Amino acid sequence: MMALAATLASCKCHKSTTAPVVTVEARFEAGDTWMLTSMQGKEYTPTEGRKKISIQFNPEAGTVNGNSGCNRYFAQFKDLGGGKMELNELNATKKACSESIHKVETAYLLLLRRCDGYRLGEYTLELTQNDKVLLTFEKVVYEE
Repeated sequence: MMALAATLASCKCHKSTTAPVVTVEARFEAGDTWMLTSMQGKEYTPTEGRKKISIQFNPEAGTVNGNSGCNRYFAQFKDLGGGKMELNELNATKKACSESIHKVETAYLLLLRRCDGYRLGEYTLELTQNDKVLLTFEKVVYEE
């Protein structure tokens, strides 16, 4: 028994042939459209006459744009990796909107300005500030 233990202890084992696990970080794809589903945990459903709030990222161009309920908005975008990002120079068109639409639009854009991170899934996107979820989106999937 001692001889077997000594033999096993001196045995040079082969390296594992199991492939290492590689974690692929989710990435924004140009052309993907995301629709707002909640702001600070409160469900968002557009009412009659209100456009859906959307966001699109174009990492190659370093831009983000979308519809904020009445107006179009656009900003500079930089993916810092690890779920961190920067949004700069956020601007919007200035169409006249009803007071109720303008109120929601203003709240959305204020929250968007505060975002410094994200959690990106296959069909969900959360924009965060200091890891606290401010805005939640659902990916628009077009059926062929």
